[in-house]
Amino acid sequence: MNQNTEQLRTEPIGRLLFKLSLPAMIGMLVTALYNIIDTIFVARGIGASAVAAIGIAFPIQMILMAVSSAVGLGGASISSRKLGRGDDAGAAVTFLNVLVLVGLFAALAVSSAFFMLDEILKVFGATSEIMELSRQYLSVVLISSPFFMFTLASSAMVRAEGQAPYQMKVMLTTVLVNLVTTPLFIFTFDWGMYGAATSTALAQVIGSILMLRFFFARKPKTELRFKWRQFRIRFDEIKEIMAIGSSSFIMMVSQSILFVGVNVMLGTYGGTEELAIFAIINKFMALVGMPIMGIVQGMQPIVGYNYGAERFDRMRETIWTAMRAGIAIAVVIWLVLQLFPHTLMGWFSTDEALIAGGVTAIHILFAVSFLPSVQMLVNGIYQSLGKARVAMFLSLSRQTLYTIPLVFILPSFLGVFGVWLAFPIADAMTFLTAVGLAFWDRKLLFRPSEEDKEEHQVDSKATNL
Repeated sequence: MNQNTEQLRTEPIGRLLFKLSLPAMIGMLVTALYNIIDTIFVARGIGASAVAAIGIAFPIQMILMAVSSAVGLGGASISSRKLGRGDDAGAAVTFLNVLVLVGLFAALAVSSAFFMLDEILKVFGATSEIMELSRQYLSVVLISSPFFMFTLASSAMVRAEGQAPYQMKVMLTTVLVNLVTTPLFIFTFDWGMYGAATSTALAQVIGSILMLRFFFARKPKTELRFKWRQFRIRFDEIKEIMAIGSSSFIMMVSQSILFVGVNVMLGTYGGTEELAIFAIINKFMALVGMPIMGIVQGMQPIVGYNYGAERFDRMRETIWTAMRAGIAIAVVIWLVLQLFPHTLMGWFSTDEALIAGGVTAIHILFAVSFLPSVQMLVNGIYQSLGKARVAMFLSLSRQTLYTIPLVFILPSFLGVFGVWLAFPIADAMTFLTAVGLAFWDRKLLFRPSEEDKEEHQVDSKATNL
């Protein structure tokens, strides 16, 4: 039993879940704060048009992030279960297949920077005023995307070994590099948009170097043992990686589509003020889900490992502990949003009309924002167990199946109020969907046994086809 995974088998669940979840939560929180500060640097050093140009590039970056996260999460799910069975060599093969997939997608991203850049920018809404700035920024980002994609995908594999603290160190290092170099390149070197993009690319390169050290240094931190001569591309495993990770991919892509749809409807039935309110609320929407995602990321390697190791008691304890912690945190965040919306809006603006409109929007949009925490946790459990089809359906339910249609339908009857109302209705429907699926699979999720595992393995082969 190697030292990285021994803790997944023996350490007390509460302490283990806290240890694996906290680094992810801190890392995501720091990243969110960095994004706010970095935008301030760009706005003050280059101008509002530069911020708009980065806004055009952001959905493209989200797609790269979606692909990398999907590959990494799929590989981590398989790897966790193999490690739980003591198959370290098989887990190493899984990681190498993850690298193959990342390499293929990164090659597509780099080639698009040379052959389709202007076409991509036009599709995503770049106007003639910001086309040159968008081109400068996105060209650098796409060329450096292999480093970004490798870092993101391998982060999930690091967590699969129970080494979330190392992932947090890598994330904090890249954020620190970016915070230091962005003002340096923009204000001191006067590199403009190229400076902002180069700062991002440099941070990505450093992050990938740190990840390479984890796996391939002379004295690597990983317990995986790579036997290169025996490595073969396993298309069946690649297919399973993509099937498991597809739910995360669809969720992130649908989020990008959702934001575009909301902006279109607010522009149609409202105006600049409503668009500004949603831009501010976007910051809170990102922060709301981060602690829950941190718990999910800490929970998944424990659940996957102990399922593979047939330690069903520990698996069940992990699920219930994560559920209690996630719901409690979600309720606290909900209370803050409902009790202090005026203060929160005041961080972004002194315009009383804007603040008043934002307070109303927060009260409506976040009316039941604690409910989706259940969906996120249940979805994470299904991913850990390799139930790709159910995980994909749950990922689709909140944004693609419920929120996006409601965003386009309700404003026709209720105007801007309908846009805000779409979110709590979708949250409630998502909650009911997740609870219904969890109840249907209650034996597998909450009272598993060896017989349930065998039945699930047969079912997984069918559902992952």
